[in-house]
Amino acid sequence: MRRSSLAPLALLLLLTTAAARAQLPVFTSDDATLGIGGLLQVQGEGGDRGDERFTDDKDRIYLRRARINASGVLLKEFDYRVELDLAGSLSNVTGLRAQLTDGYVTWKRFPVAMFRAGQFKTPYGFEQLYSDARLFTIERTLASDRLTQSRQVGAMVLGELPGQVLTWSAGAFNGSGQNNNFNDNDAFLWVGRVAATPWRGKIAEKDASVSVGVDGFTSRDTSVTVPSESGLGSSFAGHRRSWGADTQLHAGPVDVWAEYFRTIFEPSSEKPAAKFRASGWYVLGAVYFLPRAQAVVRYDAFDPSDLVAGNTRRTWTVGANYLLKTFLKFQFDYMRVKVPGSGGQHKLLARLQAQI
Repeated sequence: MRRSSLAPLALLLLLTTAAARAQLPVFTSDDATLGIGGLLQVQGEGGDRGDERFTDDKDRIYLRRARINASGVLLKEFDYRVELDLAGSLSNVTGLRAQLTDGYVTWKRFPVAMFRAGQFKTPYGFEQLYSDARLFTIERTLASDRLTQSRQVGAMVLGELPGQVLTWSAGAFNGSGQNNNFNDNDAFLWVGRVAATPWRGKIAEKDASVSVGVDGFTSRDTSVTVPSESGLGSSFAGHRRSWGADTQLHAGPVDVWAEYFRTIFEPSSEKPAAKFRASGWYVLGAVYFLPRAQAVVRYDAFDPSDLVAGNTRRTWTVGANYLLKTFLKFQFDYMRVKVPGSGGQHKLLARLQAQI
């Protein structure tokens, strides 16, 4: 591990605890409501580079996310959300600028069949759909970041049965990525997910539940951006098909997650092959050992192409979270990353999060 001092980082994070909760005014009328909120994540990193998402091995302090949002209800049957991200990248950025994360309207008259249109998260990948502010680890798994479709512009039908015993969603999206209002061709990215909670009860007198989900997408593309590890260059043309499965156990202070992804690429050029597969999975365990202190361990693996032997990225993450209040959280993660061609790498991440 490269020698590194995180003392300045730790000092800065401690000083920033002066950030306090401040609920902004909320507008309410018979026909409409408006609430204002925000999320700030001050992050630092040290040690080796880690996986390909990180820019280099230089120690730094940066804003991982700085968001403001407005949401509310219209005519009791419609809700809306608009959120701007003023800083939201792991890459080195020469100038912070605002961009849209969420911008959508939902018609919710019938809970079993609601309709949403705008830009929002596509319903593929449990970890991807889980709120940034509530994640047990500082960063998502590499497979989740690389194989899911994040936010897209499109339209979706979604619904749930009473008690959220069963939820489902299916939608059509441009498939051209976040903050792009164009489609690269005449075809859509089709995405769907079904999730269920087949059991709720008690374990050691604590509330417990088991949830499962399956999801997938299909898309015919002319030019969409793909990760560099895929070996396809910066863009892809062809057919993509993907599916995933996940399960979660919650039992009082304990949470266990597991998820698997698999994507089939069929390039129009048949290069590097007529067909190849990318896959990934993870297992995560988290436990509150004190009322506000949580320990987390996660193992994940990501293989960007089955055409190359020994190409899997493997990561152990061990972390701790401390909730000073529900709106103020500290997180510390140690990542042991094995990247092909570079051996083992050690990376430290720290975050202070404030949310209103």
